[in-house]
Amino acid sequence: MNMDLLSACESLASNVLQCSATDTFDLQIPESDVEHWQLLFQITRAEAIDEIRDWRLDFSRESLSRSAWDAIKESDFAIGFTKESYEYSLARGWKLKRHHVTSTDNTGKYLLRIEETLPSIATIQDLLDTKKLDFVSGLDDEGNSVQFCYMSAQMRSLLLSRLASSDSVQFRPNFIRVSIAAKDLSADSRHPTLGIDSTLPQYRLQSNAESLRPSQNEYPVPYFFYSTLAEQAILARALGISNHNDIKYQPATVAGAALTTWAGKYRGLVDGGYGDEVDGMVYLVKSREEEEALRIYETAKYEVVRCAIYFKGEAQSHMGLTFRLI
Repeated sequence: MNMDLLSACESLASNVLQCSATDTFDLQIPESDVEHWQLLFQITRAEAIDEIRDWRLDFSRESLSRSAWDAIKESDFAIGFTKESYEYSLARGWKLKRHHVTSTDNTGKYLLRIEETLPSIATIQDLLDTKKLDFVSGLDDEGNSVQFCYMSAQMRSLLLSRLASSDSVQFRPNFIRVSIAAKDLSADSRHPTLGIDSTLPQYRLQSNAESLRPSQNEYPVPYFFYSTLAEQAILARALGISNHNDIKYQPATVAGAALTTWAGKYRGLVDGGYGDEVDGMVYLVKSREEEEALRIYETAKYEVVRCAIYFKGEAQSHMGLTFRLI
């Protein structure tokens, strides 16, 4: 058997193993995959579903080896892709219509102010062809209610592209770049969890019925702090609470954690080894608004991850959240 034939057979076997469906009716496509392809390839939801379905049921498609993907996934030309969507773009020769997004821009977050006329919520939803957008409300300097839409760098790029090609919608969006800690808790795996690699067999879910806590939008939720946010006055200021004595902590320890120093003076929580622990305080974050204030305080240099918390005097752990240095 020559090497080309061997490679083709290995690719075919890998594709069959990755897809348990045998026809279009059996194939279940997660909504997160649909939205990813929409944003990446600037196609409608229906087009994304058709392309994913056809791609996954094409068992003869060529696949990258895991080692090849690991070698290129951090490069500029693969940023924003999953292994599957990158393979698809190569095979189809897809010409991305989006603006170039560098690895730095790809992690950027933006706020777009929503207006009664343009841009309204309905306008943004129509232009991006999705109803699943994150909105946040607040007050301006004059006490008036204002509303913003959160956007990733890719969503911002797609919106600008759709506006440029639209004949019916004309407005100039004003974006505010914000540095905010990422939060993307998987509902299908333990990713991301402090101190563990969720892809390893021992950390995979044992059944579909196993619940993952905390979930992405679960409140109230315990947060572990180890540095400045473990001080009442600083946490109160970050949350906009006038009396710092209203801040209530519980002493606790997180497992699988270690502390490092960055920029010569800041302490950051990172993954530790087996048996490593870090002491700190736990605060019960009561709402999404409180959490967003903390994510902005920590900036995009951190990400929200699950963690195993041991309260002082208790032997059993409780799952909560913390900020891990990226």
